[in-house]
Amino acid sequence: MNIERTKNIKMILFRCSALKDNMIRTLNETATIESGRYSAFKTYAEEYTNLAYQVSKIIDLSSEKIRAYNVDTMNGWADTLWPQQKAIIESVVVYTDILISLLENEIDFANDEYSNLENFLKTKLRTVMFEQPAKEKDVQNAIEMLFVGRGWNKGIDYDRESGKFEFSGKEYIPDFIVNKLGLCIEVKLLKENRRSKVIEEINADITAYSKEYKRQLFVVYDLGFIRDEIEFKRDIENSGDEIRVIVVKH
Repeated sequence: MNIERTKNIKMILFRCSALKDNMIRTLNETATIESGRYSAFKTYAEEYTNLAYQVSKIIDLSSEKIRAYNVDTMNGWADTLWPQQKAIIESVVVYTDILISLLENEIDFANDEYSNLENFLKTKLRTVMFEQPAKEKDVQNAIEMLFVGRGWNKGIDYDRESGKFEFSGKEYIPDFIVNKLGLCIEVKLLKENRRSKVIEEINADITAYSKEYKRQLFVVYDLGFIRDEIEFKRDIENSGDEIRVIVVKH
């Protein structure tokens, strides 16, 4: 899930929640007589239908799978009895709840996939490193081999060394990107006397990549120079909720 798509989902989710809250207030309100209390029923149905259309586009569902109202043929408040108006609002509440569930599941899916990928690399990377890597490219090649073995296709499920952008006059190219998760992956090979340099590089990457990617995963392949893994990861991961570090020891 890319950043823009996530923003759109959250915006639609906010509008769905606001619509539902307004309808619930209308249904629970008693100060207005019933003949006028539900007069906004058509407006609610129209807003819901617009939201349903946006949801069907953003999460790739056909319009047949989401209930919609033909507002153009719907009678107005003056031509509709209040029990009918109330019934329409109640039905819109139900269908709006369905939209909210679909959107919330979509966001959870991205977070679950991120965690699954993190665990996959953490448990599998060492098993495909048959020799001690001499350079970061060796680790990158191993990660790509795991992606291919997982059934991923380059250019669709992931990309390597693409997505170039500039930040503060410097050019950045992520080692890997997973667009559907809004994720970039950076590989660091930690050799002797490289600990401080690696941390410095990661901190610089975090600042730059935060402008382009919602999630950042740093894969640190350690050749035996990290004594306290928790302490090494703590300050980096405290930079943001979606920033994670994997330490893989050779």
